[in-house]
Amino acid sequence: MYQPSIKATREEAPAISCAAEMWSEKLQRYVHALSSPEQKAVLLALFCPQLFELQEQRMLPLGRRPHPLAGHPRAVGLDFPEMRGTIQVAESLDLLRAHSWLRQRDTETDGEQLVPIPFTGDMLLFLADDLGPYCVNWTVKDTEEDFSRSVHLRRRVRNPSGDAQDARARHAIEEQLYFDAGIRTVRVIESTIPDRLECNLRNLLLHQRRRGSGAEHVERELEDRIRASLRTGEAPQAVVLAVVHRHGWQYQDVRQSLYQILWERRVRVEMIDASILMDQSLVPERNDPIQRYAHLFNREVR
Repeated sequence: MYQPSIKATREEAPAISCAAEMWSEKLQRYVHALSSPEQKAVLLALFCPQLFELQEQRMLPLGRRPHPLAGHPRAVGLDFPEMRGTIQVAESLDLLRAHSWLRQRDTETDGEQLVPIPFTGDMLLFLADDLGPYCVNWTVKDTEEDFSRSVHLRRRVRNPSGDAQDARARHAIEEQLYFDAGIRTVRVIESTIPDRLECNLRNLLLHQRRRGSGAEHVERELEDRIRASLRTGEAPQAVVLAVVHRHGWQYQDVRQSLYQILWERRVRVEMIDASILMDQSLVPERNDPIQRYAHLFNREVR
């Protein structure tokens, strides 16, 4: 099971970060986000039906490494280009000075040597379409301007111009590293994903962990009732209570099943321009979030 290089825990997450661990039923593990924009991005990524794996806080290779999909069960028999590593990419771009380095004392010679420090990427999405599996690299920031700022964020620096130049160089190295392997990089900022969509996705995600106490025929009935409510205007609360009284299920279990049905898109409701609330009628989907943000998931720019 994948382990991120930085976890959203008190021991590992930066003190200034807005870290969160988010359980994914699809991945069967917690996903680690280190900022509010990253939390938004994780929610949208996990909601995408094409996604089958996610590697957040991914350490970028210093030297040559196989493609992220090499050896994956979904990619059996497929060939992928290697990743050159950030050192070689930086050299080819004449940006080796912008790479991160650590001075380490050599105990044998009593001298110092420079040791490269790996970069950490935000999110690598593993997706599948009609052509097969592919990856998309998401780099996530608060604003577009933050792509020209170092990891020090808004802390004052002695040389703002040099700091911005180094930040752009690091992004150029990361993008070229993935581009060489046939992986495009997408920039995602906080305003990319609307707040209402984030709230709806977060609410559904919190309830998508299955308890295993359901019956298929009851879930099918619940799904049919939710779909019918889009025409009748019946609120989700009334639908849930009807199933509770008819089958004697616990209210919490039926409500959770309702959220799972919406999260799995078995019934499609509006999530961008309407809120999902138990006491308000669900609105039929007008804006499909996956279609609206398809440009973030496509294997190539269209």
